[in-house]
Amino acid sequence: MNVEITRNVLTDDVVSRFDLETEQATGLPNACYTSPEWLKAENERLFARTWMLAGFCHEIPNKGDVCPVEMGGMPLVILRDNDGEVGVFHNVCRHRGAVVVPEKCSAQRILTCPYHAWAYGLDGKLRTRPHFYGGDKHDTDPGPDAPGLVPVRHAVWHDLIFVNISGDEMPFEEHWEPFTRRTKDYDFSALRYAKTLEFDVKGNWKLILENFFDAYHVPSVHPKLEEFAPIHTRDGTQTDGVWFHNTNPITEPQEGRGEGMPFYPGLDEKGQRTEWYFHLFPTTLFEIWPDQLAIFQLKALEPGRTIEYIHLYFIGEGATEPQYEPNRQAVYEMWDELNTEDFTIVENMQQARSSPAFDGGVLSPFWDPATQHFAKLTAKYMR
Repeated sequence: MNVEITRNVLTDDVVSRFDLETEQATGLPNACYTSPEWLKAENERLFARTWMLAGFCHEIPNKGDVCPVEMGGMPLVILRDNDGEVGVFHNVCRHRGAVVVPEKCSAQRILTCPYHAWAYGLDGKLRTRPHFYGGDKHDTDPGPDAPGLVPVRHAVWHDLIFVNISGDEMPFEEHWEPFTRRTKDYDFSALRYAKTLEFDVKGNWKLILENFFDAYHVPSVHPKLEEFAPIHTRDGTQTDGVWFHNTNPITEPQEGRGEGMPFYPGLDEKGQRTEWYFHLFPTTLFEIWPDQLAIFQLKALEPGRTIEYIHLYFIGEGATEPQYEPNRQAVYEMWDELNTEDFTIVENMQQARSSPAFDGGVLSPFWDPATQHFAKLTAKYMR
């Protein structure tokens, strides 16, 4: 379970620093960003034990739609069963451990392993085992206790599908409550999926997240965003358990930031001039603007390489109608520009994580309590 690497990196002395007053505290040590062994431990002790965004209902709109995904180094399969319900299973045949569904498919009634043709229903139950007792001696009725696909605990929020692979995290509704409590004014049912942007970042996934809830860098790195929401209007990111959150007033809509697009229905004047952002520990981020929901999903490939997806949703016809295409394109270009600015800094910091001159940093009491909280949460799961 990679306990040794976590104990060697997060020693008692290191962890004790996370509990100091912020000015005396530090963030995570360098090995958390550079060690392949640490990333393997994260797959087991962090990603598998938390609620993780795994997929989307729009990827499996119809009965029999099946979509393989990889989470924390493990192959999973998300599907729409014969009753139209979402199901999630480990994508591993119980016979010899082959991946059952290697690519996305539709109109499936049975999932057949490509190795020895063991067949599973969309409910995960084993249906047949050809030649199991010898040539032409098939097992056509394995029975209810036969080894079927192993189910994965999951939950659905609107279009999003979350999984808790270990099965022992808090109930999803309880997990989600801090977000629900703060976003009651938003009618998320009005959202429609539009597009996903993909970025290949030469940096550790944690640096991307820490940069996300760091508003301190905006004047230096994001001139257009600083004009949109100046730093003197910003507060440090707040925390609530596994949630990080902040809100900023919007001076005026800009191209790509609320200009010319439909707003959430019923949003009051204050809501029309407010930006929310949330980070759900460990790897999911949300930006709520009056005209959109941007969902950031991170996939750690290597200690120094992360794939970032931005899944973009707009209100109603704003997501699909041709008249809004120029506005949508402006949003895509805005996110591309903003993230390119961020990635320059993230990749810069990744290079510096090889230096013994950095040992977790010196934290600002105003801007960096969230960085300190992130270190505490990481230690909680990894130790």
